[in-house]
Amino acid sequence: MSILKSSYIYFIIGLISIIYYSYINIAFGGLAFDEFFLFLGICFILYGVIKNKIKKNYLENIIIKLTIITIVAIFIIGEALMILYPKSDITNQCDYLIILGAAVKKNGPSLTLRARLNSAIEYLDKTKDDCFIVVSGGKGSDEKTSEAQAMKEYLVDKNINPSKILLEDKSTNTFENFKYSREKIEKHSSSSIKDLKIKVVTTDFHSLRSSVLAKRNEYTNVTFYSSKSKLAFIPVYYTREFFALLKTILIY
Repeated sequence: MSILKSSYIYFIIGLISIIYYSYINIAFGGLAFDEFFLFLGICFILYGVIKNKIKKNYLENIIIKLTIITIVAIFIIGEALMILYPKSDITNQCDYLIILGAAVKKNGPSLTLRARLNSAIEYLDKTKDDCFIVVSGGKGSDEKTSEAQAMKEYLVDKNINPSKILLEDKSTNTFENFKYSREKIEKHSSSSIKDLKIKVVTTDFHSLRSSVLAKRNEYTNVTFYSSKSKLAFIPVYYTREFFALLKTILIY
């Protein structure tokens, strides 16, 4: 009976994962990395079906269980670090506010990018911080204009002073966001990035990895004021970001 219940648990988890994948695609037209949940769901269902037919000796069983426990533990720790990382600092004002880019659609900034821009505006309204703003993001192959240009236009349309906005439009990833933004800031301020107070606006799930990459680019005084992920997208965003964080740790 316990074996049967175990199989049902794997089947239910797999079914939930597949339903979530279907919901994201039907309701929102899909997200990058959402296929992971389809793959995961199929794997859970198949494992639930065949697990009791696989003959394993005692040692193999222990190794498999330890491997699964280790993977799950690393995943939980990584997710906890991303969730708990400070990302709503409003007490420390800054010299430069960097807004990290995201996709630009035909009709303007994507939902994610608009959320970041609105968070930047919210921060400025709440603090009355008279900082310079760096909009950071290059032009993707499927974008009509650079992310930086689209961001500047959005901010100016929301009554942000254009003379306070610096464009960084060469970057293609987060590491380059910080690399090229540093070049812009140091040239503009005639100061080392190490001597300046920087605040970064990105999305909540992205804050921890952004902090790691900022430090790799010698940003020593950096805080975050991040936008919140749409509730329905949280599983995709945070799972995808876990693998991106691992890649960042291993490569950069």
